[in-house]
This record gives sequence, structure tokens and C-alpha cells, in this order.
Amino acid sequence: MIISLIGFMAAGKTTMARELSAKVGAPMIDTDAYIEEREGKTISGIFAAVGEPGFRKIEEECLEDILEEHISEHPETLEDMHRCTLVLSLGGGIVTTPGCRDLISRFTYCVYVRTDIDTIFNRLSKDTGGRTLLENRGDAPLREVIERLYREREPLYEALARTTV
Repeated sequence: MIISLIGFMAAGKTTMARELSAKVGAPMIDTDAYIEEREGKTISGIFAAVGEPGFRKIEEECLEDILEEHISEHPETLEDMHRCTLVLSLGGGIVTTPGCRDLISRFTYCVYVRTDIDTIFNRLSKDTGGRTLLENRGDAPLREVIERLYREREPLYEALARTTV
């Protein structure tokens, strides 16, 4: 089984994925790191070169590649964790792409890492960490952009998740 972690940027997906990976003895892949390695550019560099639509296309291709290498039957219960073959930490915006949502739903046990807006804002106000959608916000206040993106994405996270933590 492949376990995927979804949630907003700075929710703690990668940290949780590392811990889960160690606990179940399965490899862990952070899709943003995978994309950067494959493309030879930072996420910001990719956004600058091809824009968000181009990045989302690359993101979907990378997710397909990862799943093809680690495919498993659609998991039925979280109790099957002892058979985990991969832990995926997925980018915060991956759920905005219908093809990615389909792949996540069909081939992973999806866990939504829910974090409140105040916590996310506090983490991101200290460092936007190469998060292109926040760095390229123009004059819009950081909190306003975070709240807008969160409102847009939260229903997608909730609809896709089989478990929420």
C-alpha cells in the first residue's frame, strides 16, 4: 500500500511522512523534492519558466512516474499499514489537478494533515521557504493569500482523504 499525505503548505506533511516512513520501514518521497531533482530546477524556477499550469502538468507526470514504480492495490483499511510500500508527502496544491486527485484516490491511502490557518500563518510568516504562490503575491498581505488558498483547497483535501489527522 502507498500512503499519501496531503494538506496545506507548512502543515507538517514532510515531517510526518519521514516519521511514518521510519515507523513502517518503507521509503519516503517528497514530491516537490522529486520534481526538483527530475527537472534540475527549484519549484520557483519551474514556476518562473512554465507558470503554474506548466508546473501542475509536471507534477502530475511525476506523480504518475512514482506510482508506476510503487503501484499497489487500492488499500481498504489503515490496519494494512504493515504492508506499506511507500510514504508520499504531496505538494500542497497537488489536489487542484483533477488527474492527480484521481491517481491519489485510486492508488493511495490518502491522509489529510489538517493544520489550522493560525499555525500555518505563524510558520510561513517566519519563512515562505521558496513557496512560489506566496513569494509572488505582489502587494497582497500574506495572511489574505493563505486564507484564500486554504479556503479553495480545504474541500478538496477533505473529499480526497480517507483519514484526517
